[in-house]
Amino acid sequence: MRSLLMMVGMPDLPLLSIIIVCSMIVLTALLFGWISDMLMGDGGFGITLNAALVLIGAFLGAWAWQRFGVPTRLDPNALRAAIALGSGLVLLVAAAVLRP
Repeated sequence: MRSLLMMVGMPDLPLLSIIIVCSMIVLTALLFGWISDMLMGDGGFGITLNAALVLIGAFLGAWAWQRFGVPTRLDPNALRAAIALGSGLVLLVAAAVLRP
């Protein structure tokens, strides 16, 4: 778990902090899943699957940005958060469009 969190840019934290951060991530993903379910209406997948798609896209986007990203003058943490959010929502919209 620690190696996965460090891979996406989280610092090495004690166990209690990791639990708090993970619970905040899951609650935020559920919030985005709920909002996207309301916005997409019948095109959505339900709150939990929307949240899972957003989380998967966010982790993949943050990993890809850390590995292949272009150095900028912007704050790296804010940029990584924006990239994660954007890639999570892009994956959710792409899955909704490509759904048969």
